[in-house]
Amino acid sequence: MRCALILCLVLVACGDDGRPPPPLDGGASFDGGFPDGSAVPDAGRTDGGGTGPTSPRVDPACVDGMYRETLPDVSADIASVEFMSLSQYVDDVLARRYPVGGALVRGGRMDTRFGQPCDELFAGGASTPQAALERMNTIVHECGHIYDGLLSRGASNVYVLTDALQLSCDRGDATDRGGDTFARSRIRDDEFAAMRPPCGGASAPGCDSYADIYLDGDPDDGTFDGGDQGFNMLFEETVQYVNSLAVEWALVDQMPPGRRTSARDGILTFLWYVTRYLRMARTSFPSAYDRLANDPCWRNAILTVWGRAWLYLELTEGMTALSIDDGLLGLATDPMLLEEIERLRDLEGC
Repeated sequence: MRCALILCLVLVACGDDGRPPPPLDGGASFDGGFPDGSAVPDAGRTDGGGTGPTSPRVDPACVDGMYRETLPDVSADIASVEFMSLSQYVDDVLARRYPVGGALVRGGRMDTRFGQPCDELFAGGASTPQAALERMNTIVHECGHIYDGLLSRGASNVYVLTDALQLSCDRGDATDRGGDTFARSRIRDDEFAAMRPPCGGASAPGCDSYADIYLDGDPDDGTFDGGDQGFNMLFEETVQYVNSLAVEWALVDQMPPGRRTSARDGILTFLWYVTRYLRMARTSFPSAYDRLANDPCWRNAILTVWGRAWLYLELTEGMTALSIDDGLLGLATDPMLLEEIERLRDLEGC
């Protein structure tokens, strides 16, 4: 369905049964900022302490490998949390298991333009603890989008990674939308797309259902589709798919026996998209590559989220309940694409 507010929001009704959660992609940036009108602080590239990635896909001497975060408490008791209201239950569970997610939900609730709080908007009518737990991934993911949109303004995008770390970079949208990059749907025509082609609305092994949602449309037809958005929103989805994996890991003990989700699939797909985008930018869109690779802000942001993503991918390695198609790991770690991250490290001076 489509909701007309200050911007057009595309809400696709998907579940958490192996399909992508519903995207929240805007036709324009929110004209937001902090509630008090202040600028986004330069919080550095860690949340002040905690655990970092040790995956071979990160460089311990560079931004990605030096990322640190306080991890969720996966053993905290939530059985004693009473369900008196959805928002209260969401807050109490996330406070115990994934406080970062709790901060994103609270931030998303500050946007009052939707007629109801973001957690209620994306809870699917959940009215029991189990139903709320099953929607927690989507709630955090979508409230995270709304919070980032609320803080963003004009040509600047804000990305809240943790309650202590926010990143803000400029001009990341497509050139026809006020930025310096290109439509994310263009990577659908690169040399890697055939390795996992879009599903086209069908369900078949080895096809890319995420492409149907996020790489849709024709950027040259004059009609807006979510795929017309530039790197800024491709990156926004990458940020939120890390949160999706973190939520599922934090609550994996609450999953019904035999159930599997696409938590790992989502972030692996978007890491694949990011590196493909960087390669296309470098080889075909030099001004876009200049913006992303030579702008210290975007370069640092990409490396930071790369490190955060591999932190959670490492923590969940081998957890079959959190993956539908482990073949995505091979795509996301294609040596030719990993070289694009190495190029950013070289530019960073690592």
